[in-house]
Amino acid sequence: MAAMRTSITSVFDDVWQRTQHRLAGLTDDEYLWEPAPGGWTLRADAEGRWRMDGEGGGGPAPDPVPISTIAWRMGHIGLMFIDFGTRLFHGRNITLDDVEFFGTAAAGTEFLENAYRVHWREPLGRMADERWWEPAGAPFFAFADRPATDIVLHVLDEFVHHAAELGVLRDLYPHLTVA
Repeated sequence: MAAMRTSITSVFDDVWQRTQHRLAGLTDDEYLWEPAPGGWTLRADAEGRWRMDGEGGGGPAPDPVPISTIAWRMGHIGLMFIDFGTRLFHGRNITLDDVEFFGTAAAGTEFLENAYRVHWREPLGRMADERWWEPAGAPFFAFADRPATDIVLHVLDEFVHHAAELGVLRDLYPHLTVA
């Protein structure tokens, strides 16, 4: 069991290091850059609280799915760590109102790091050996009877997938043409 934990947490750490490297030097303009009209982003509401379009990706998505900003994608990854971490390690669900999002690159990067370390990676590293094979639990609804390992691997898959999208958006941004 210890070898599996080490293998899985090492992959999380490798993806995290790659993600941090890809986000180095992120500017506010790039963070909120909308690569296509009608895309999903973070927007300040009337009270100044930053909100995620599209229910954070948790609701039914339109077809085609809107292209998101780097800010939205970072918020989505952070939300995933907080949401799945709260469910797996504390046995309860959260709502979008429980999560504070940010409108600057520096604050968004800090949010993502905190979500990863505090809500996901540190508790994952402490998870008891037997918990890896126990049912995930009621907060996972239709997946409640699946082993916690399945949830961990799902989060890893989502993290790799969405972190790669961040990289693509970063690759595209310098190639913008100014009219």
